[in-house]
Amino acid sequence: MRIDACWKLVRLEHSFMLAVAVAVGEAIALHAIPQYNLLLLSILPPMLVSAASFAINDYFDLKSDRINKRMDRPLVSGEITPRNALLLSLLLFVLGIAISTLINFNCFLITLAFAIFAYLYSFKFKDIAVVGNVYIALTMAVPFVYGALAVSIEAPSPVLLLSSIAFVSGLAREIMGTARDVRGDRKGRGSKTLPMLIGVRNSLMLSSLLYIIGIALSVIPYLYIKPYAGNILYAIPALLADLMLAYIAVFSLKETSAGFMKSSRNISLAAMCVALLGFLIALMV
Repeated sequence: MRIDACWKLVRLEHSFMLAVAVAVGEAIALHAIPQYNLLLLSILPPMLVSAASFAINDYFDLKSDRINKRMDRPLVSGEITPRNALLLSLLLFVLGIAISTLINFNCFLITLAFAIFAYLYSFKFKDIAVVGNVYIALTMAVPFVYGALAVSIEAPSPVLLLSSIAFVSGLAREIMGTARDVRGDRKGRGSKTLPMLIGVRNSLMLSSLLYIIGIALSVIPYLYIKPYAGNILYAIPALLADLMLAYIAVFSLKETSAGFMKSSRNISLAAMCVALLGFLIALMV
Protein backbone atom coordinates (compact mmCIF):
# COMPACT_ATOMS: atom_id res chain seq x y z
CA MET A 1 0.00 0.00 0.00
CA ARG A 2 1.31 3.44 -0.93
CA ILE A 3 1.85 5.90 1.91
CA ASP A 4 -0.28 8.63 0.32
CA ALA A 5 -3.14 6.17 -0.21
CA CYS A 6 -2.91 5.03 3.43
CA TRP A 7 -2.96 8.67 4.55
CA LYS A 8 -6.15 9.26 2.57
CA LEU A 9 -7.69 6.07 3.94
CA VAL A 10 -7.09 6.87 7.62
CA ARG A 11 -7.44 10.69 7.26
CA LEU A 12 -4.34 11.23 9.36
CA GLU A 13 -4.97 14.97 9.58
CA HIS A 14 -7.90 14.17 11.88
CA SER A 15 -5.60 12.13 14.11
CA PHE A 16 -3.25 15.10 14.49
CA MET A 17 -6.21 17.29 15.46
CA LEU A 18 -7.13 14.78 18.15
CA ALA A 19 -3.54 14.80 19.39
CA VAL A 20 -3.68 18.58 19.82
CA ALA A 21 -7.02 18.28 21.63
CA VAL A 22 -5.53 15.72 24.03
CA ALA A 23 -2.54 18.00 24.65
CA VAL A 24 -4.85 20.94 25.39
CA GLY A 25 -6.90 18.83 27.81
CA GLU A 26 -3.75 17.72 29.63
CA ALA A 27 -2.30 21.23 29.79
CA ILE A 28 -5.49 22.72 31.23
CA ALA A 29 -5.76 19.96 33.85
CA LEU A 30 -2.09 20.35 34.84
CA HIS A 31 -1.93 24.16 34.48
CA ALA A 32 1.31 23.43 32.66
CA ILE A 33 2.70 21.80 29.55
CA PRO A 34 2.67 18.00 30.09
CA GLN A 35 5.90 16.01 30.08
CA TYR A 36 6.74 14.90 26.56
CA ASN A 37 6.96 11.19 27.35
CA LEU A 38 3.48 11.22 28.91
CA LEU A 39 2.12 13.37 26.09
CA LEU A 40 3.47 11.04 23.42
CA LEU A 41 2.06 7.98 25.16
CA SER A 42 -1.37 9.53 25.72
CA ILE A 43 -1.90 10.84 22.18
CA LEU A 44 -1.20 7.50 20.50
CA PRO A 45 -4.45 5.65 21.41
CA PRO A 46 -6.80 8.40 20.10
CA MET A 47 -4.71 8.79 16.96
CA LEU A 48 -4.64 5.06 16.25
CA VAL A 49 -8.34 4.49 16.98
CA SER A 50 -9.26 7.50 14.83
CA ALA A 51 -7.20 6.14 11.94
CA ALA A 52 -8.75 2.69 12.38
CA SER A 53 -12.23 4.21 12.45
CA PHE A 54 -11.81 5.89 9.08
CA ALA A 55 -10.41 2.71 7.54
CA ILE A 56 -13.30 0.53 8.76
CA ASN A 57 -15.78 3.21 7.72
CA ASP A 58 -14.49 3.21 4.14
CA TYR A 59 -14.67 -0.59 4.15
CA PHE A 60 -18.38 -0.57 4.99
CA ASP A 61 -19.06 2.52 2.85
CA LEU A 62 -17.54 1.20 -0.37
CA LYS A 63 -20.87 0.71 -2.18
CA SER A 64 -22.28 4.12 -1.28
CA ASP A 65 -18.95 5.84 -1.99
CA ARG A 66 -18.99 4.33 -5.48
CA ILE A 67 -22.51 5.66 -6.04
CA ASN A 68 -21.38 9.09 -4.81
CA LYS A 69 -18.33 8.83 -7.12
CA ARG A 70 -15.94 9.47 -4.24
CA MET A 71 -12.74 8.96 -6.20
CA ASP A 72 -10.88 10.59 -3.31
CA ARG A 73 -11.48 7.37 -1.39
CA PRO A 74 -8.61 4.86 -1.93
CA LEU A 75 -10.99 1.88 -1.96
CA VAL A 76 -13.08 3.45 -4.71
CA SER A 77 -10.04 4.42 -6.77
CA GLY A 78 -8.54 0.95 -6.31
CA GLU A 79 -5.39 2.18 -4.56
CA ILE A 80 -6.16 -0.04 -1.56
CA THR A 81 -8.15 -3.28 -1.51
CA PRO A 82 -11.08 -3.71 0.91
CA ARG A 83 -9.29 -6.64 2.56
CA ASN A 84 -6.18 -4.57 3.27
CA ALA A 85 -8.31 -1.72 4.63
CA LEU A 86 -10.05 -4.14 7.00
CA LEU A 87 -6.78 -5.69 8.19
CA LEU A 88 -5.21 -2.27 8.71
CA SER A 89 -8.18 -1.08 10.75
CA LEU A 90 -8.06 -4.16 12.99
CA LEU A 91 -4.33 -3.71 13.57
CA LEU A 92 -4.75 -0.05 14.48
CA PHE A 93 -7.66 -0.80 16.83
CA VAL A 94 -5.62 -3.44 18.69
CA LEU A 95 -2.56 -1.19 18.97
CA GLY A 96 -4.61 1.75 20.23
CA ILE A 97 -6.38 -0.30 22.90
CA ALA A 98 -3.15 -2.01 23.99
CA ILE A 99 -1.26 1.27 24.41
CA SER A 100 -4.13 2.81 26.39
CA THR A 101 -3.62 0.18 29.11
CA LEU A 102 -0.23 1.79 29.83
CA ILE A 103 -1.86 5.12 30.76
CA ASN A 104 -4.66 4.46 33.25
CA PHE A 105 -7.98 2.66 33.56
CA ASN A 106 -10.11 5.67 32.55
CA CYS A 107 -8.17 6.14 29.32
CA PHE A 108 -8.40 2.42 28.60
CA LEU A 109 -12.19 2.47 29.04
CA ILE A 110 -12.58 5.50 26.77
CA THR A 111 -10.35 3.98 24.10
CA LEU A 112 -12.11 0.61 24.24
CA ALA A 113 -15.56 2.22 24.13
CA PHE A 114 -14.75 4.35 21.11
CA ALA A 115 -13.13 1.44 19.29
CA ILE A 116 -16.31 -0.59 19.76
CA PHE A 117 -18.57 2.30 18.79
CA ALA A 118 -16.41 3.05 15.75
CA TYR A 119 -17.17 -0.41 14.41
CA LEU A 120 -20.86 -0.19 15.31
CA TYR A 121 -21.07 3.26 13.72
CA SER A 122 -19.62 2.09 10.42
CA PHE A 123 -21.68 -1.10 10.45
CA LYS A 124 -25.08 0.36 11.39
CA PHE A 125 -25.25 3.45 13.62
CA LYS A 126 -24.48 5.90 10.80
CA ASP A 127 -27.66 4.75 9.04
CA ILE A 128 -29.81 5.91 11.97
CA ALA A 129 -30.92 9.54 12.00
CA VAL A 130 -28.89 11.72 14.40
CA VAL A 131 -27.28 8.74 16.20
CA GLY A 132 -24.35 8.55 13.80
CA ASN A 133 -23.93 12.34 13.80
CA VAL A 134 -23.85 12.45 17.60
CA TYR A 135 -21.23 9.70 17.74
CA ILE A 136 -18.89 11.53 15.35
CA ALA A 137 -19.39 14.79 17.26
CA LEU A 138 -18.44 12.95 20.45
CA THR A 139 -15.20 11.77 18.84
CA MET A 140 -14.32 15.44 18.38
CA ALA A 141 -15.31 16.41 21.92
CA VAL A 142 -14.06 13.57 24.12
CA PRO A 143 -10.30 13.95 23.34
CA PHE A 144 -10.21 17.06 25.56
CA VAL A 145 -11.71 15.05 28.43
CA TYR A 146 -9.47 12.07 27.64
CA GLY A 147 -6.41 14.32 27.86
CA ALA A 148 -7.48 15.70 31.23
CA LEU A 149 -8.17 12.20 32.58
CA ALA A 150 -4.75 11.04 31.40
CA VAL A 151 -3.16 13.33 34.00
CA SER A 152 -5.94 13.91 36.54
CA ILE A 153 -8.79 12.07 38.26
CA GLU A 154 -11.37 14.47 36.81
CA ALA A 155 -11.86 16.89 33.93
CA PRO A 156 -11.99 20.54 35.09
CA SER A 157 -14.82 22.81 33.92
CA PRO A 158 -12.71 24.64 31.25
CA VAL A 159 -12.07 21.27 29.60
CA LEU A 160 -15.77 20.47 29.66
CA LEU A 161 -16.53 23.82 28.00
CA LEU A 162 -13.99 23.22 25.23
CA SER A 163 -15.43 19.76 24.80
CA SER A 164 -18.91 21.27 24.44
CA ILE A 165 -17.71 23.71 21.76
CA ALA A 166 -16.11 20.85 19.83
CA PHE A 167 -19.26 18.74 20.16
CA VAL A 168 -21.62 21.43 18.86
CA SER A 169 -19.35 22.39 15.95
CA GLY A 170 -18.67 18.75 15.14
CA LEU A 171 -22.36 17.92 15.12
CA ALA A 172 -23.00 20.81 12.72
CA ARG A 173 -20.26 19.54 10.42
CA GLU A 174 -21.55 15.97 10.42
CA ILE A 175 -25.14 16.96 9.70
CA MET A 176 -23.86 18.86 6.68
CA GLY A 177 -21.90 15.76 5.66
CA THR A 178 -24.99 13.54 5.71
CA ALA A 179 -26.83 16.17 3.68
CA ARG A 180 -24.14 15.94 1.02
CA ASP A 181 -24.16 12.13 0.92
CA VAL A 182 -27.94 11.59 0.82
CA ARG A 183 -28.02 9.91 -2.60
CA GLY A 184 -25.30 7.37 -1.94
CA ASP A 185 -26.39 6.64 1.63
CA ARG A 186 -29.95 5.91 0.49
CA LYS A 187 -29.01 3.70 -2.46
CA GLY A 188 -25.81 2.15 -1.15
CA ARG A 189 -26.67 1.56 2.51
CA GLY A 190 -30.42 2.01 2.82
CA SER A 191 -29.76 4.65 5.46
CA LYS A 192 -32.37 6.81 7.16
CA THR A 193 -30.26 9.83 8.00
CA LEU A 194 -31.57 13.16 9.26
CA PRO A 195 -31.67 14.85 5.80
CA MET A 196 -33.83 11.98 4.53
CA LEU A 197 -36.34 12.61 7.31
CA ILE A 198 -36.48 16.42 7.43
CA GLY A 199 -34.96 17.35 4.08
CA VAL A 200 -31.59 18.71 3.01
CA ARG A 201 -32.49 22.40 3.44
CA ASN A 202 -33.86 21.91 6.96
CA SER A 203 -30.77 19.90 7.88
CA LEU A 204 -28.53 22.71 6.66
CA MET A 205 -30.55 25.21 8.68
CA LEU A 206 -30.00 23.08 11.78
CA SER A 207 -26.31 22.85 10.94
CA SER A 208 -26.14 26.65 10.67
CA LEU A 209 -27.81 27.05 14.06
CA LEU A 210 -25.33 24.69 15.68
CA TYR A 211 -22.40 26.57 14.15
CA ILE A 212 -23.78 29.81 15.59
CA ILE A 213 -24.09 28.19 19.03
CA GLY A 214 -20.48 27.01 18.74
CA ILE A 215 -19.36 30.54 17.85
CA ALA A 216 -21.21 31.95 20.87
CA LEU A 217 -19.64 29.38 23.20
CA SER A 218 -16.15 30.22 21.91
CA VAL A 219 -16.46 33.72 23.41
CA ILE A 220 -16.78 32.36 26.97
CA PRO A 221 -13.09 31.38 27.40
CA TYR A 222 -11.98 34.88 26.34
CA LEU A 223 -14.30 36.46 28.91
CA TYR A 224 -13.99 34.16 31.90
CA ILE A 225 -11.50 31.29 31.70
CA LYS A 226 -7.79 31.55 32.47
CA PRO A 227 -5.39 31.62 30.65
CA TYR A 228 -7.68 32.56 27.75
CA ALA A 229 -9.42 35.49 29.46
CA GLY A 230 -8.33 38.66 27.69
CA ASN A 231 -5.58 36.72 25.90
CA ILE A 232 -4.97 38.05 22.40
CA LEU A 233 -3.16 34.81 21.49
CA TYR A 234 -6.46 33.02 21.94
CA ALA A 235 -8.67 35.81 20.62
CA ILE A 236 -7.10 36.11 17.16
CA PRO A 237 -7.25 32.40 16.17
CA ALA A 238 -10.70 32.08 17.78
CA LEU A 239 -11.97 35.07 15.81
CA LEU A 240 -10.55 33.69 12.57
CA ALA A 241 -12.16 30.30 13.23
CA ASP A 242 -15.47 31.96 14.12
CA LEU A 243 -15.45 33.98 10.89
CA MET A 244 -14.91 30.81 8.88
CA LEU A 245 -17.78 29.07 10.65
CA ALA A 246 -19.99 32.15 10.31
CA TYR A 247 -19.38 32.11 6.55
CA ILE A 248 -20.59 28.51 6.39
CA ALA A 249 -23.57 29.22 8.64
CA VAL A 250 -24.76 32.15 6.52
CA PHE A 251 -24.24 30.73 3.05
CA SER A 252 -25.59 27.27 3.83
CA LEU A 253 -28.99 28.90 4.36
CA LYS A 254 -29.24 29.55 0.63
CA GLU A 255 -26.72 27.20 -0.99
CA THR A 256 -27.43 23.46 -1.09
CA SER A 257 -25.12 22.21 -3.84
CA ALA A 258 -22.86 19.22 -3.17
CA GLY A 259 -19.85 21.32 -4.15
CA PHE A 260 -20.63 23.95 -1.53
CA MET A 261 -21.19 21.34 1.17
CA LYS A 262 -17.88 19.66 0.34
CA SER A 263 -15.95 22.94 0.47
CA SER A 264 -17.78 23.94 3.66
CA ARG A 265 -16.70 20.75 5.41
CA ASN A 266 -13.11 21.49 4.40
CA ILE A 267 -13.44 25.05 5.68
CA SER A 268 -14.95 23.85 8.96
CA LEU A 269 -12.07 21.40 9.41
CA ALA A 270 -9.60 24.24 8.84
CA ALA A 271 -11.52 26.38 11.34
CA MET A 272 -11.27 23.64 13.97
CA CYS A 273 -7.51 23.36 13.35
CA VAL A 274 -7.07 27.12 13.77
CA ALA A 275 -9.15 27.13 16.97
CA LEU A 276 -7.16 24.22 18.41
CA LEU A 277 -3.89 26.00 17.70
CA GLY A 278 -5.28 29.07 19.45
CA PHE A 279 -6.10 27.05 22.55
CA LEU A 280 -2.65 25.45 22.54
CA ILE A 281 -0.63 28.63 21.85
CA ALA A 282 -2.44 30.57 24.57
CA LEU A 283 -1.48 27.83 27.03
CA MET A 284 2.17 27.64 26.00
CA VAL A 285 3.10 31.34 25.79
